[in-house]
Amino acid sequence: MPLKIIVVGAGLAGLGAAIALNRQGHDIEILEQSGFLNEVGAAIHMAPNATRILKDWGCNFEDLQPVHCNKLRLWDHHGNLIRTPVVTKDAQEALGIYDEWLLTHRVDLHNTLRKLAAKEVNGKKPTIHLRSRVASVDPEAGVVTLEDGTKYTGDLIIGADGIHSRCVSSVIGGPTQKESTGQNCFRFLIPVSKMKSNPLTASLLEKMGSDAVDVFASEDRRLVVYPCRHGDLLNVAAIHPSGADSSARESSWLDSGNLDSLLETCSAFSPELREMCKLAEDLKLWSLASRSPPRTFIRGKLALIGDAAHPTLPHQGQGGAQSFEDGAALGALFTPECTRNDVPGRLELYNKVRYGRSVTVMLMSKVSDDRRGQMLDELRTYVPDAELPPDMFSYAWTSYPGREAQQLLQAAQASA
Repeated sequence: MPLKIIVVGAGLAGLGAAIALNRQGHDIEILEQSGFLNEVGAAIHMAPNATRILKDWGCNFEDLQPVHCNKLRLWDHHGNLIRTPVVTKDAQEALGIYDEWLLTHRVDLHNTLRKLAAKEVNGKKPTIHLRSRVASVDPEAGVVTLEDGTKYTGDLIIGADGIHSRCVSSVIGGPTQKESTGQNCFRFLIPVSKMKSNPLTASLLEKMGSDAVDVFASEDRRLVVYPCRHGDLLNVAAIHPSGADSSARESSWLDSGNLDSLLETCSAFSPELREMCKLAEDLKLWSLASRSPPRTFIRGKLALIGDAAHPTLPHQGQGGAQSFEDGAALGALFTPECTRNDVPGRLELYNKVRYGRSVTVMLMSKVSDDRRGQMLDELRTYVPDAELPPDMFSYAWTSYPGREAQQLLQAAQASA
């Protein structure tokens, strides 16, 4: 008998988990609070540990309208090249992996996942219930109650409801507490045609090319710039001390930013970088809030995934990838023959596969790669035997959660 699985949230994490679990023949219902009317967000990295999972799920990369990222470069705020920490081809050869590093628009990625989730696999596909706002989750009974009183019961509940998660409260047994990181982020898009028609920004565009992530950094602020939509759009994130930007709501994509505030924030950057900021379209101001990870991702029939489990800041470009790793692990563990009685043991294996690695990435994502050593003591309060990754690119890119989950499951079954 297939399991009845309730997925709370239809963002990247929830759709990914639904795709993975549907492929195993289970009955999936997704509860999404929005109406899918106006998806928001800017661009997103899809590192090799994400693209190999998307490929396994049957994703057609052309649907992502991607740009293949060939390098990561660091510049000072005057536009002088400091170094190139990652050349994708060299890193792939050194690590023995050849999965793509893609840059895509978050809306294109979400639409692609929705299309994948709508595909029947062996006559089944997930059912999505829109405008279904969750009020509470009973993890022991496997019951999700909506604000309108509707109840859904499942053999397995997947909490994929983001940083503002209701599900995490059900795991930890109380309310969550978000923490300010002291940083805000302006995010905006610029048509490349606008960059080309402005002499100052045209020269900047020529210097950057169209196949890289470029980071321009002063002592306390950074401009992260990269293309998406087949190179037709430029995505820019301006990360800076929160200071006077008290208007930014925590972890919200929906707040419009103020252009004058953006220009003031970037006043010390070079003229061409400031000119680029003047071309901003769809400017948003986002507070980089976080919260501590729960001590476990599971309770009863409930498993947390994505930002509900490990809210990941953008400094390592791994938030989306980690949510897909969660989904891949669940898909590997909840195989077609899995019964209700197997659920507790499979959830223990999920926690074993994903907790240490995802919490490591989460905490290391609070800082830039060169400052990750500062996070080791905090990491060991959650993962006592944790070691400092030599670098976050090799640590993240060489992750195979589906394979690891399969190996753990086989070992558990052999010893049973």
